[in-house]
Amino acid sequence: MKKIIHYPLLLLTSAAGLLFFMSFPKLFNYRPDGSEHLGFKVLDFLKAFMATTLQFFEADSWLFFEKWNQETVIDRYTYSLEIILVSLVFTIFIGSCIAYILMSISFKKRSKLKHVLNFFEGLPDLLVIFIIQMSLFALYRDFGIRLVTMYGLAGKEPLIFPMIINSLLPSMFFAQYLLKIMEEEYEKHYILLGQAKGLSNLHILFVHLTRNILPVMSIHFKTIIFMITTNLVLVEQMFVLNGYTKELYNLLITRGGSPVQVFFYVGVFLVPVMLLERVVTLSGKKAANAQGLNI
Repeated sequence: MKKIIHYPLLLLTSAAGLLFFMSFPKLFNYRPDGSEHLGFKVLDFLKAFMATTLQFFEADSWLFFEKWNQETVIDRYTYSLEIILVSLVFTIFIGSCIAYILMSISFKKRSKLKHVLNFFEGLPDLLVIFIIQMSLFALYRDFGIRLVTMYGLAGKEPLIFPMIINSLLPSMFFAQYLLKIMEEEYEKHYILLGQAKGLSNLHILFVHLTRNILPVMSIHFKTIIFMITTNLVLVEQMFVLNGYTKELYNLLITRGGSPVQVFFYVGVFLVPVMLLERVVTLSGKKAANAQGLNI
């Protein structure tokens, strides 16, 4: 019963949030009557909110599918989804490598390296991307070495570089979280039993411990995938990529764009992401129930 109510309510709140976002600029009056202060126009905001809501019930507002179903838009759509999916693979691979390497060394060395990991995970995304950009510029300027194609100019759309950049900080977060649940799992009795039987630490780590932490990892999968999705906006803008966020930006700044069209453009992009998150989460819950875990 809760799930039946949950999804329609989620759809309604998403639509309400979009309507609020599109009407929000009407709330402010910039320098009214030559004043240096910011004014508020609550009545104008409510009128804009109602007018935007009524567009959902106008037949002309729904005549946009042919505009979306164009080769240019579809190419941008698939390109952005490719970046998200491959970035997700990079995030899991890089984060897992870091976590397993740290778990394979001594506790004293691991504690020092965890501070470094925590430092990088806490850095703002924009700062990290800017430092990488400046480093590549300096490398090309001083030595004439161009490691990767960074920008989507002259019809060239880089693939590997934006995917790596998009997955750097999420992989730090994933490694940090994976390391935490590994250390908690390492305190359980079956680990001591395996050590008492003479099993190597690597065998316990890669076989027994990994199998038991997979359900817990899947529950927090949504955090990783939504971090990658939000980073995509920043990456596509900073590297001038011809992705789907550019299409959304053009739609928002174009006069006459209906809220139904904006809602559809955003929804059709998030549906594959949310479906992937649901499949992984439900698979993790099913595996947890099979192991007798309550997560």
